[in-house]
Amino acid sequence: MENRFSGWVILLFVLMVAGVCALRKGTPDPLASSAPPEVFSAERALVFLNALATSPHPLGSPEHDRVRDYLVSELTALGLSPEVERTTGVTPRYEVAGTVENIVARLKGTSGKTDAVALLAHYDSVPAGPGAGDDGAGVAALLETLRALRAGPPLPNDILFVITDGEEDGLLGASAFVAENPAARDVRVAVNFEARGNAGESQMFETSAGNGRLVEMFLEAAPHPSGSSLTYEIYKHMPNDTDMTVFKRSGAAGLNFAFIGHWEAYHTPLDNPQRLDRGSLQQHGENALSLARRFGNADLTELRDRDSVYFSMPGNLFAHYSSRFVWPLAMVSGVLLFGVIFYANGAWQTSLLAVFGSFFAHILVLLVLLLVGLGFEFAVRWLHLNALPEGGLDQNTFYVLGLFALLLGVDALLYKFFRKRIAPPAFFLGGAALLFVLVLVTSKWLPGGTYMFAWPLLAGLVATAIAAFRPGDLSILSALLLGVLSLPALLLFVPILKGFYTALGFTTIGAPLLSVTFGLLFLLLSPFLDTALESAGKLLPVVALVASLALCVVAAKTTRYSPEHPKPSLLSYALDANTGKALWTSSVTRVDSWTAEYLGASPTRGKLPDFIPDWYPIDFLQHEAPSIALVPPLAELLEDSSDGATRTLHLRISTPRHARTLHVGIAEAEVLGATVNGHDLGKPSEARWRKPGHWSLDYANPPAEGIDLLLSVEAAGPVTVVLVDRSSGLPAIPGANFPPRPADAMPIHSGDQTMVRRSFVF
Repeated sequence: MENRFSGWVILLFVLMVAGVCALRKGTPDPLASSAPPEVFSAERALVFLNALATSPHPLGSPEHDRVRDYLVSELTALGLSPEVERTTGVTPRYEVAGTVENIVARLKGTSGKTDAVALLAHYDSVPAGPGAGDDGAGVAALLETLRALRAGPPLPNDILFVITDGEEDGLLGASAFVAENPAARDVRVAVNFEARGNAGESQMFETSAGNGRLVEMFLEAAPHPSGSSLTYEIYKHMPNDTDMTVFKRSGAAGLNFAFIGHWEAYHTPLDNPQRLDRGSLQQHGENALSLARRFGNADLTELRDRDSVYFSMPGNLFAHYSSRFVWPLAMVSGVLLFGVIFYANGAWQTSLLAVFGSFFAHILVLLVLLLVGLGFEFAVRWLHLNALPEGGLDQNTFYVLGLFALLLGVDALLYKFFRKRIAPPAFFLGGAALLFVLVLVTSKWLPGGTYMFAWPLLAGLVATAIAAFRPGDLSILSALLLGVLSLPALLLFVPILKGFYTALGFTTIGAPLLSVTFGLLFLLLSPFLDTALESAGKLLPVVALVASLALCVVAAKTTRYSPEHPKPSLLSYALDANTGKALWTSSVTRVDSWTAEYLGASPTRGKLPDFIPDWYPIDFLQHEAPSIALVPPLAELLEDSSDGATRTLHLRISTPRHARTLHVGIAEAEVLGATVNGHDLGKPSEARWRKPGHWSLDYANPPAEGIDLLLSVEAAGPVTVVLVDRSSGLPAIPGANFPPRPADAMPIHSGDQTMVRRSFVF
């Protein structure tokens, strides 16, 4: 009886700790405007944010110019002399360029040295949203940080406030600053602030290489540190970039911060000051101010050390240690694993063959859970595409909880099935062997992620050796010990599950990843929960499966687009000036009552060559549109020369419609090199989305007189240049009365736009 009671005590403890980890907010309380002047106040920062993010302000828009002038005025009022750096920014990696206006201001230090700390944020937004989170929160945090720094004692080192332009169009401002601004040579460490949503913890998700000293200084300085080396390891393998990418390539040390909660607001009208989480802004600003002071007082020549393994935990805890301990920790895990296996072989007569067999059984369990996650996500999307109302699924809490309940039921059934055939110690030790393999794999290829396997594995092995799997001998004292030993798995894996949901959501990638991670957590907890699982019998799987069904029913009934949760989409008018034909295009997956006004009942689906890059991961619904007279972009040949092997074309390209962006594409000639406005566009072969036999350039905010493009191509015949200019908003169609977007629909990213294509042969 005591054995069963102790088992249920452990289960209750595990559920309580898991619930606290899952529900904790993690962000600090925002400070009021009455807070002491030398500290950061989210309420004071909101004054700046409310002025910045009143409406979309993309590069090249009148609202962008208003925000620029406001920032210059505020920096001046705060006692600095800001410089507006007007130039052409070029990012060869993305085949993009643009006319940008960075804002740079220096808070002079007392040392007289030029070494500087750069605090970074970008002030442009996308056309679809006002950018309160991305990146108005970062800019507002820097302004409030400057105010607080001015209220405190002066710092020895200079602090550079670099508010970049054109980040959304391809890191253009950061590229221009690093390439051309003399102040860039003074930057020893850069701290960047970004967002992909409007809530959540401001996490350090990226650092420069050799980050040991940086992590140590961050922990010393920040009052609420958050981040993990696992996040950085994952980010290194993703195609995402921020302004920090440019600074790191220039040789500066760096830390990158962002919050990503509620990313359904990202690049939409929902990214507004009213919806922004004040705690996220407070933590953003605390990170900025504390690091400005820490680096402002530091020796900036001593910033690099061996990489760290680091992770934050509930309770404002932050652990870190040198990566030199990664392999020793792996070896300790291996020694303890084999020690416990041999102990089990003698103490419990656990067959080594059973341990070996359970190793593959756990692989099978994880594979089943992965397929369950994939199948569940596919089924839900299919139902909402064909039978149920459309609605936001990516951040759908009820469906994710339904998935977790289903996984629990399946995992419990599989555990019960294997427990009848394999003794519990052997079953766990086979899983522990699988975890040890993961420790070795991550130690080799993902060292910053080793902590998530190594520490829970060590705790599980100790629990197995001391107190677990002792039928009839699970005392209250043993239960307390097992509760303590379950903490590493809970404190590390529950936040990881929450982080994966926050970052990836209920998507084709997120659902299977959540499923496998859940399976690993269940595996780690099995030595602690074995008694409770055995006592529960068939009740746990039945309750879990019923709960999953109930949660799915609730999700199906509540998932639908509404004014509170609008449907995001792109709607465009695309005119081919050569043929006179036009199209309505939309990114929606199925036609609704509003898009049917443009697309009809049976639109076609496909790519939009030239209008939208081929790498863009969407096939657009398309329908014939009325052709109207719109002035197309122009290409004027200024000079044409050849040396027999190479032909040089000097073109003036302009948009009489004063469109926000210009696209230049060449598909049937090999481009050897190019410059725009005298700035080298880099080697075509180094572009990220390089397509053999195709070259392109997207230029944001082209000047009224146009851009100067110098092309070197193989002299093998005529060169066809395809131009597309893109302007925000839809055109007025004479005689037509198309309805505006309803309250339950919203634009995203580039927003509704008008595109005009024209080709030239030279």
